Amino acid sequence: MSQGKRLKAVFIISDGIRGHVNQSRGVAHFLSLITGCEVRELEANPAGFLSKIKAKRATDKEGNEKVLVRWLKQTGGLSFLEAVKETLRSLSAAGEEALFLSAGSGVAPLCLSLGRLFKGGCATIMTPALLGTRPFDFAVVPEHDFPKPSKNVLVTLGAPNFVTEEKIRQEAERLKELFPPRFEKRIGLLLGGDDGNYRITPRWIEGVVKPVFEHADKNGADLYVTTSRRTSEESEKALEGLAQKHPCVRYLCLASHDPYNPLYGIFGLATHLLATEDSVSMVSEAATAGFRVGVLLAERKKSVKRLAEGLSKHLVHWKILSEGCLFGVPKFVLAIERFCERGLACFIKDFADFESFVEGSFSGKHGVQFCEAKRAAEWIASSWQEGESAK
Repeated sequence: MSQGKRLKAVFIISDGIRGHVNQSRGVAHFLSLITGCEVRELEANPAGFLSKIKAKRATDKEGNEKVLVRWLKQTGGLSFLEAVKETLRSLSAAGEEALFLSAGSGVAPLCLSLGRLFKGGCATIMTPALLGTRPFDFAVVPEHDFPKPSKNVLVTLGAPNFVTEEKIRQEAERLKELFPPRFEKRIGLLLGGDDGNYRITPRWIEGVVKPVFEHADKNGADLYVTTSRRTSEESEKALEGLAQKHPCVRYLCLASHDPYNPLYGIFGLATHLLATEDSVSMVSEAATAGFRVGVLLAERKKSVKRLAEGLSKHLVHWKILSEGCLFGVPKFVLAIERFCERGLACFIKDFADFESFVEGSFSGKHGVQFCEAKRAAEWIASSWQEGESAK
């Protein structure tokens, strides 16, 4: 980065993972609004373990272009050099006027290498394995990853995302036209799925979702429901069968069958929003859309790992270990508790909590400004304007 150079281009180095792409696009979108820069995406295959080690060695030799080019050649990345050069020429921009941005670990080595070769800025979202955040000019890291304090690290509540008012408005009109609401109260229900910590099972659907449907039928509310790619086939079948019995279900999207993402449309139509606790990202997106999110407890997988998690939780509570030692369920519970502390979410632990959530005096919206992608973009743009990295 050079003194006096304005930001003209942001190159998103994408690994094709939807969550990572969503985070990068969110930050890049607001950078474009703030600075007027152009945004381009370059999709790459994630680097393997050995390739990451070689990349770390190459990027450690700052300024050694031969080493960086050799690594790109070995990993089939030379085509990206030409793509960046061509784009910069079309924008009449120099390398120093470009920011290279990636999310996760897979393409972070390529992002950093291109930034070094073109003498532009380098930004990472989350902490890349092996590389860490130190080599980057800017690192946007969620609080629940417990990053070490550093001038080049911006700590966020949850990950940044691409939730914008314009997208919500457009998709809400589309969903409203297809499935117009009948009642004033409209509940969005976002269901996650199985991972190493949680399960969404047919039994859970029967015990948690069914009472929600019954309440909506009885009290006059529309439900807009979507599953995720992690929702099991058995759970989707149970949900589909249940929905057919309850006229309150205005719309049901089964992610395994329908490629359409109704999330933004649901954000635009709903008055209240429920999401399962297995996805901090869903909670963060809903909070960005303005909702005070009702977080439904999911089933916890039983394993020896749960015992170790419980022990670490107690040791943290007794201040023997730091919060950074938390892992598994306690780590993600703490992440959601941070949203609750700011009035952006609340846990729904039983049916009484649910009734209070949808029928109580509290609004379904939190009424505060919350957009971590915008905050990250403002941080990067401010440092760029001063002609310095955040380091």
